[in-house]
Amino acid sequence: MGVATVLALSITAPGVAVAKPGVPPGPPAGLSREQLADRINRASDQLEGVIERYNQLRSDLQTTVAQITVLKRQIGPLEKQVAEHRAKVGVIASAAYTTAGSTTFAALLHADSTRDVLDQLMVIQLLADDQRREIASLTGLRREYEAAQATLRTLIAQGRAQQKDLATSRAKIESDLATLQRWRTHAFGPSGTPPHRNARVGWVKPEVTGVPAKILDFALGQLGKAYRWAGEGPDGFDCSGLVLAAYKRVGKELPHNSARQFDVVRKIKRDQLQPGDLIFFYRDLHHVGIYIGGNRMVHAPTPGEKVRIDFFDGLPIRGYGHVT
Repeated sequence: MGVATVLALSITAPGVAVAKPGVPPGPPAGLSREQLADRINRASDQLEGVIERYNQLRSDLQTTVAQITVLKRQIGPLEKQVAEHRAKVGVIASAAYTTAGSTTFAALLHADSTRDVLDQLMVIQLLADDQRREIASLTGLRREYEAAQATLRTLIAQGRAQQKDLATSRAKIESDLATLQRWRTHAFGPSGTPPHRNARVGWVKPEVTGVPAKILDFALGQLGKAYRWAGEGPDGFDCSGLVLAAYKRVGKELPHNSARQFDVVRKIKRDQLQPGDLIFFYRDLHHVGIYIGGNRMVHAPTPGEKVRIDFFDGLPIRGYGHVT
């Protein structure tokens, strides 16, 4: 279980055991406030895409670790069965030699009567049949065991590669976040947050019950919490982490990745949207929000901002989905 444990320990919270980046560069020179804000928005969108790919890679590593753990549990008993059948084959072979000699001809030479000959031949045949069955079983088990070992080696190599990619991606995200925050502070002041339209004005919470009500209550309860990359609560969220956490409250498990969430929902049209449904954005599906009625959604926007309500028409919509 050592390798699985090592790999499992690598699936850590963002920022853990990562070398601190150097002093991030300041904002590009010669840009107006508006140009810098536009550059920040584009950089934030790109970084969110990187974060969602990180979430996907982390999920893949978790799957690999789980597969390794299951396979190692299976290999132990399989190895024991191989040893037991190998021992049986040895015992049967020894018994055949001791009981009847090394050949059928020897049995005929040493028999005192026709009945003895028949008895000896029958014993030899029975032992031979048992031996053939045990050898066949041993051969099949050895093949199964060797295949399992080969699969395990492949999974371990895959897990180590995923672990390396994860660490590289984590370090880049941390470095890019530091740079982006310096840009935000320069452009928007100490808060690092640009002014935006207050979408809560004029919005009335829809009257819903059951699952949609629980999803909305949870999501709206997170308003004002920080965007935290790879976060799924309770103190901060990224976009797919907020969706995951909201649906977990109603017993539905979703991947921590917006593109994979899109893969598992039932696709619907805009006029079919109901509170609690999901809205997906951008061609590569790197953003998702929860529909709350009135052409609005609650979402974790981008790094450096907080969970809030927004009109969803301000972003390029890719599709809509209902979680079944």
